[in-house]
Amino acid sequence: METLAAALARTRARIEAALRAALTPPGEPSALDQALAHAVMGGGKRVRPCLTLLCAEACGGGTGEGADALRAALAIELLHCYTLVHDDLPAMDNDAERRGQPSVWAKFGEDLAILAGDRLQAMAFANLADCRRAPALLGPFAQAACEVVDGQVADLATAKQPPAAWDEGTLYGIYTLKTAALIRAACQLGAIAADAPAPAQEALAAYGREVGLAFQFVDDLLDADQAAREEGLNAIRVLGGDAVRRLAERHTQAALDALGALPDGAPTLRAFAQSLLTRLA
Repeated sequence: METLAAALARTRARIEAALRAALTPPGEPSALDQALAHAVMGGGKRVRPCLTLLCAEACGGGTGEGADALRAALAIELLHCYTLVHDDLPAMDNDAERRGQPSVWAKFGEDLAILAGDRLQAMAFANLADCRRAPALLGPFAQAACEVVDGQVADLATAKQPPAAWDEGTLYGIYTLKTAALIRAACQLGAIAADAPAPAQEALAAYGREVGLAFQFVDDLLDADQAAREEGLNAIRVLGGDAVRRLAERHTQAALDALGALPDGAPTLRAFAQSLLTRLA
């Protein structure tokens, strides 16, 4: 059986090649072309689009060139990159660095960064519009796109409140929208692209939501030292390290339970969920 590392490397390579092709202009690259390439090709583990392809494969669907699953995976990654470009803006999180490099606005200016984010979002929807199953794919995708924006609105509003006002409900509301919504959609779109039956689509949507929450809680635990120095919302500051670890474990188990609805239990997806906690070892 293929290992998780091999599956992720294989799907990541396919996604990288497709992204590079989508972002290579026919002629001399414009300033916008350069900003787009910087936003998308500047690193990242491609977790979300890899999950789209792995979920499609778990449902017996194809993921090669021209397949709906690959187009859906690109849409997920382009949308994710758009959110990062806009989140970094001075009016939002004011981050001048992303993945060890200048953020898009810091390198190309705020005006071009806004337009690059707009373009990435439009490209994401265009990828889905070309799919054979576009009517089924666009609804969940658009829902996640709206939820991510709602999550950022909630995050900005929470940042203006005193930390004493933060609670578990606030935390869950933001994490469900900002992180889990797009990972849920990534998994759900993979199932839809594979023409999976409704129970499998629902199971993988649930898996994605639980994986998304576990992923965020694990990230908070890994960044605990940094969180202690910063003022932003973080699960460690709200709940404490022990409680956050228990939540990461609980959502990981919920993700594994969701896979029980699939015929073979989706071993690669199961291994991915389990790998989240091993990052804490």
